[in-house]
Amino acid sequence: MKTTGKVILTIAVLAAAAAAARYYSGRGSLFAAKSKEQKTQTAAAAIVKTEKAAADKTVSEKIVQSMSIEAEKRVKVLPRVTGRLLSLSVKTGDRVRRGQQVGVLEHEQQDALILSASAQAASARADSEKAKAQMENAKTNVERYRRLEKEGFSTKQQLDAMETEYVSMSAAYSAARAKERQYAAESARVASAKDDYIIRAPMDGVVLDDYSLTAGAMISPSSPVLDIADPSRLKATMRIPESKIFAVKTGMPVRLRFDALPGETFEGSVSRIDQYVDPATRTSSVEIFLDNERHAGGRLRPGMFGEAAIIEREYTNAVTVPEGALHSGDNGFYIFIVKDGKAGMRAVKTGVKDGARVQITEGLAPGEEVIVFGGNNLTGGEEVSVRN
Repeated sequence: MKTTGKVILTIAVLAAAAAAARYYSGRGSLFAAKSKEQKTQTAAAAIVKTEKAAADKTVSEKIVQSMSIEAEKRVKVLPRVTGRLLSLSVKTGDRVRRGQQVGVLEHEQQDALILSASAQAASARADSEKAKAQMENAKTNVERYRRLEKEGFSTKQQLDAMETEYVSMSAAYSAARAKERQYAAESARVASAKDDYIIRAPMDGVVLDDYSLTAGAMISPSSPVLDIADPSRLKATMRIPESKIFAVKTGMPVRLRFDALPGETFEGSVSRIDQYVDPATRTSSVEIFLDNERHAGGRLRPGMFGEAAIIEREYTNAVTVPEGALHSGDNGFYIFIVKDGKAGMRAVKTGVKDGARVQITEGLAPGEEVIVFGGNNLTGGEEVSVRN
C-alpha cells in the first residue's frame, strides 16, 4: 500500500510539473510575440517634419541691445526771474512754435517801473529841448553883439559876456543831452526787463510735461515750467563692448523695434561713437539717430522702449535652417535630409545666426528637404514618414 501511494504522489507531481511547463511555455510565446511586435513598431518609419531649403532669406551679423529712445533736442523751460505764475497757455501734448508765448508771470511792479522810467526819460528830453533853446538864443546874442561891437554900438566887455553865456548854455545843453540818453537807456532797460516775465518756447516741438502748474504758483529760475522736445528727430544710446568698438562705424545701418509696435522695424543709423572706453564696464557709448517723420510717420514717442540692432554685415539670398534642425557632433554640425523616403546625415558649415535661423554656407543646396522636427533620434539611413 505504501508503495502504491508513493507511485500515485509521484504521478501527481509529474502532472503538475507538466501543466506548469505548458503554462509558462504559452506565456513565453505570448511575450515573444509582443516583443516581436514592438520591434516591428520600432522598425517602422520615424515621423518627421521637413522644409525645403531655399536661397531666399536675408540674414545679418549684428550687435543687439535693449534701449529707449529720446528726443535729440529736448529743453526744460525755466523762467528768468522769480515770480507768481499769471497764466500758462499750453498743456502736456500741445505743439508749440519757437518764440511762441506759452506763459506769463505777474508783472504789475515791472509795469510801474516802466512808467516811472518813461516819465523820467520824457522829463530829460524836455530839459534837453529847453537847454538847446537857451543855447541857440545865446548863440544869436553873440552874433548880434559882434555886429554891434563892429558898428560901435556895443563894447568889447558886453560881447565877452555874451560869448561866455553861449559857452555856458552849450555846456548845459550837452549835460541835458547826456542826461536824456541816460534816462532813455534806463527806460529801454526796464521795458526790456518786462520780457523776463513772458515765457516763450525756445524751439519747435511738443510739450512733454507741464508739471501740473496752475495760475498763482510761485516759480523761480530753478523751477522748470515746461519740458519741450522735438519728436521729429530721435536718438538712442547703446553700450558697445570694447571688442566691437572698431567694427562699428558712423553711418552704419541700425534696425529698431519697439514693444509698443510689435512686428514693425524702423531704420536708423549710427550718428556718433564715443572716443572713451568706460574702464568699469569695458564698453563705449554709441548714439543712434532716427528720423521719426521720415521712417515712422511721426508715430514714435520719446521714452519708448525696444531693441536696436547695429548691422555689421548682411547677406542676401542666404540658405537657412531653423536652429532646431541643426545638430552638433565631434566633427562639427550636421543636419538630416530626406531622400527617397530615408533620412540622410549631411555635414554642413554654418554662418550667421539670425534670430531662430542659422545660415548654411556649405553642405545644403536649395530644394533639398531638411528634417526640422523629429530628427533627434536619427542616425542616418532610417525610413521616415513626413508629416508636415
